Amino acid sequence: MKDERSALKIVCFGDSLTLGYQSPTLRCPFVETIPYGSYLQEWVGERGCVVVKGVCGETTQDMRLRFHEDVLSHVPQVAILLGGTNDLGCRLTPDMILDNLRFFYEQAQAHGILPVGVTVPSLRDEFELGYDFSTGQATTAIVERGIALRVTLNHGIKKLSRDRHFPVVDWFAETCEPETQALASAYSNDGLHLNTLGYRKLAELIWTQVLEDLLKKLE
Repeated sequence: MKDERSALKIVCFGDSLTLGYQSPTLRCPFVETIPYGSYLQEWVGERGCVVVKGVCGETTQDMRLRFHEDVLSHVPQVAILLGGTNDLGCRLTPDMILDNLRFFYEQAQAHGILPVGVTVPSLRDEFELGYDFSTGQATTAIVERGIALRVTLNHGIKKLSRDRHFPVVDWFAETCEPETQALASAYSNDGLHLNTLGYRKLAELIWTQVLEDLLKKLE
C-alpha cells in the first residue's frame, strides 16, 4: 500500500466551473454536476487524492474568505485555482480579479503548494439574439464585451504565471471558436457553463500538461 505521505494530494478550488455545474436541458431536466476533478481522481487512482472545493455563484473575493479552510488546511502538493467568471458578471474589473487570483497564487507558493492557474472560459449568445445570418456569427454586444474582458483577464493570468513561475492551463483557447473566440457550442448548453465534454477537456489539459509528469517524478 502506498505511503499516504508520498501520495499526491490535489485541491480543485473555485466556483461553479470547479463544481462542474451543468444547466438543466429538456433531455436532462435535473441539475447535474460533473467536476473535472472526478476525472483527475480516476486517472490519479491510488497514487493520490483529489479534493473538489467549488461553490456556485462565488466571486474571487468570496473565495478568499474560505481559501485557508478549503485549500491550505488540506496541505496539498497541488492547488488548481479557477475563478473570475462570476466577478465579470458582477462588473468587477480584470485588475480587481487579478489581485485576488494573485493572492491565491502567492499564498499557495508561500505554503509550498504548486498553484496551477486556469484561464476563464469564453461565453456565447446561446439564444443567438444578435445572430448575423450573413456571417453565421453571434454579434450580441454584451457577449462581445464579455469575451473581450475574458481575453484581458486571461492575459493577466498568463503574465502572473510567467512572473511567478507556475503552470497555467489555457481552457479559454481550447474551448472557444478560433474565428470569434466565442465558447464553442460543443462544450456548453447554456453559453456560460461547460458541459460534460467541456469539463473533461479541462481535466485532460491539466493531466497532460501538469499532473502526468508530476506523478512520474514522484514514482
